[in-house]
Amino acid sequence: MERAWVAWRRRWGLAALLALLLALAALAYAWLGDDGALARVQRAGVLRVGYAVEAPYAMRDAQGEVVGEAPDLARLVARELGLARIEWVQTSFEDLIPGLQARRFDVVAAGMFVTPERARQVLFSDPSVRVLPGLLVRQGNPLNLRGEADLLERAGLRVAALKGSVEAARLASLGLGGKRLLLVEDVQAGRAALESGAADALCLSLPTVRWQASERPGSLQALRLRQLGGAPALGYAAFQFNRQDLTLQQAWIRAQATLMGSPRHLQAIARYGFTSEDLPGAVRSAHLIEP
Repeated sequence: MERAWVAWRRRWGLAALLALLLALAALAYAWLGDDGALARVQRAGVLRVGYAVEAPYAMRDAQGEVVGEAPDLARLVARELGLARIEWVQTSFEDLIPGLQARRFDVVAAGMFVTPERARQVLFSDPSVRVLPGLLVRQGNPLNLRGEADLLERAGLRVAALKGSVEAARLASLGLGGKRLLLVEDVQAGRAALESGAADALCLSLPTVRWQASERPGSLQALRLRQLGGAPALGYAAFQFNRQDLTLQQAWIRAQATLMGSPRHLQAIARYGFTSEDLPGAVRSAHLIEP
């Protein structure tokens, strides 16, 4: 009888110890593995989304609604996460990352390219589209501009680019600076500089310059920009999150993966000129960030 009692106590003692260890593990996960970001947004019942106007990635339509490749996909992902309400926060392109770091919004939906430099400041989702470099010029391309070599070699040529953009960083790295590189706040300012003669060309992504040219038929022309040897031909656009919001980023990545290439996703982005050929395929942000 005594042996049975000892065995029973031992068995239940081990069970209690195991239960304690599991409880401690769950507590450790709550403190270390779950940053509470997703739960915080779900409790708030609203997802704050930062964007900068750059059609066709993000813009406002005639009714004032925020639309574009990134906002439309953001709506689909938000529904998957049970977030029916979105609060849109407009800012300049160069203030998107600082605004995210200051928690003015929870996610950025603006067609921002994934780069290692930006990955040191924010978390990225996986890419939503892949993009070629583009050049916006006056109709007929009077200066016969085709590639980066033309932009660098033509004395006195003035090129506009968005502040904080990959295009601006690329041009500066190639040695284009001073008065020859005109940094603008947004696409509208860049287009205005081109139309007024303050700039001879505007460097942006190919979908953006195509959209701008379509709004000024007979006035502006979109070209694919030929890059100098060794440069990557493609950029990949994704959503961004505060670096402390890992659970929100991971939940977003999972929800986005279920939507990419689906009929409702392709239907949503088709009106902005994107097709299945513009999807990133198997490319993940980690592939673009790793050295």
